Amino acid sequence: MPMLTERLINRPVWFDLSTSDLVAAKALYAELFGWTFGDSPAELGFYTMAFAQGIPAAAIAPKMPGQDAAPVAWTVYFGVTDADATLARITAAGGTVMVPPMAIPPDLGRMAIAIDPGSAVFGLWEHGSFTGAGIEGEHGAMCWTEVACRNAAANAQFYTAVFSLTSQRLPGDAVEYYILHDGEPAVAGVMQMDAAWEGIPPYWMPYFAVDALNTANATLKKHGGKILNGPIPSPYGKIMVVQDAQGAVFSYMSEHD
Repeated sequence: MPMLTERLINRPVWFDLSTSDLVAAKALYAELFGWTFGDSPAELGFYTMAFAQGIPAAAIAPKMPGQDAAPVAWTVYFGVTDADATLARITAAGGTVMVPPMAIPPDLGRMAIAIDPGSAVFGLWEHGSFTGAGIEGEHGAMCWTEVACRNAAANAQFYTAVFSLTSQRLPGDAVEYYILHDGEPAVAGVMQMDAAWEGIPPYWMPYFAVDALNTANATLKKHGGKILNGPIPSPYGKIMVVQDAQGAVFSYMSEHD
């Protein structure tokens, strides 16, 4: 199901990267994912749309003015019908508002940033004319996302309450992991951080599909990135956890080496 033609609600619909070096980031992700770009003017913060197979897949932007100390990071956005109402549920469930809703001209939609009770940052996207990613599961497109946190059971309850989802803990004791569902579809994961994650703050992890791990790994290293973990076997392919040269952590996965 590579093409997304409907407005998706209460599930991740968009990833974007805030980077310290837009030129270097574009060079990496263009070669890594086969992206092409649609640049924006200064008045829109040089927010750069990335296209996979000519379809919106994600975005890259330089840090906003005055945000030099902010981390280089990917943000995961959930699609919502009403950002204000969703933020009210977020605060009622123990989260906080980081950036209140703002309109994105001309009529693309409204975005907001929140922090869950476990301190992981995530975004909201209230659809206007732009609905989010138009492709998933293909090379260079979003294929999964999960939040790593220090109380997975509590955070799973938070996201089910905010987005009207259900959660199911995966069997086994190796890693406490919950799958968030919107009916039948699985939309995201919630993973327990243990002692091995000491010193790493909770965060949302975007996953991208790639055609072949070895090619992706070589491209990452060519552009100064590094492998943090992997390959990690999963029922859906092998996963690599990696970091680009500017410090942004993300994952890609493939059924093929």
